[in-house]
Amino acid sequence: MGIKIFLSSFDQTTLREYKALNPDSEMNILLSYGTRSPDYYDMIDTNRDETDGLILDSGAYTANFASANTYPKIDLDGFISYCKKPTVNQSFDFIFNYDEDFNLDGFETNFRNMRIIEDNGIDVVPVAHDYTGEYFDEIGFYLQSGYKLIALGFSVHKQRDKKNNITNAVYRIYYSGARVHLLGISSYDILADIPVHYCDSSSWAQEGRFGNIIWWNPHMTGQNKTDRIRFLDKEDSHDRHAHHIGNYKHLDELEFYLKDQLDMTIADLCGHKKDFNRQLVNVHFFVQLQDRVREAHEQRGFIIK
Repeated sequence: MGIKIFLSSFDQTTLREYKALNPDSEMNILLSYGTRSPDYYDMIDTNRDETDGLILDSGAYTANFASANTYPKIDLDGFISYCKKPTVNQSFDFIFNYDEDFNLDGFETNFRNMRIIEDNGIDVVPVAHDYTGEYFDEIGFYLQSGYKLIALGFSVHKQRDKKNNITNAVYRIYYSGARVHLLGISSYDILADIPVHYCDSSSWAQEGRFGNIIWWNPHMTGQNKTDRIRFLDKEDSHDRHAHHIGNYKHLDELEFYLKDQLDMTIADLCGHKKDFNRQLVNVHFFVQLQDRVREAHEQRGFIIK
């Protein structure tokens, strides 16, 4: 099968609209307990067959550390109660641990939470934050404990020599016979070169909020052909961005792509539904990116099952 790229911060409306445009597309979605919405029930039960993969994150980082009080506070007991609901437990391919300490020395707190969750009959995926064993060899501990899927979560090691630290951790897990999920990583330049089984991204939504669309532009040079185009309706001046829709040199190619792939025009990205339509364009990029990374993995001889 190959890598699965899960789209996070998703909602039922976006799922339905995109599937209407691309009914045969493979849709893998990450839902978050911390940002759950009323339409989650439909996504995990009524319309579960519209998704190919569905996983659950606690959302502890977003809910408890967001700069604004945008999200409700959550706790471990609430997360356990949610996960114990038969509809929830049976619908997700896997569930991540309730990590609440994202520091390099936070293993004991997070492992304690994992044991409490497991004692309640819920299988969860451990999340490592110390990639190099600077304080504690989390990856080694989880491998020796027999976990067959390990997630790499938020870590200062992503800030210190990001690609090498991620690469080394992923190879260690892969060659130990386990699978790896990269939380919050969706860069082609990183994913294409390492044997990662799963990752997730909210960039499909974030890019749209900033007025951007992204697409795989075959006219670009290099392996990574990700192209980002800025719309300036949220900006005071065109001078801020040298690369924007007003002077985009591949406009004809973009217009053909939009019509051919999504039955859209540039006007659809500028009208009253512009924000939503831009997000649909970005969803399509990540659905296609999954295939691009699978091709790269096959070329490199990675066996991703």
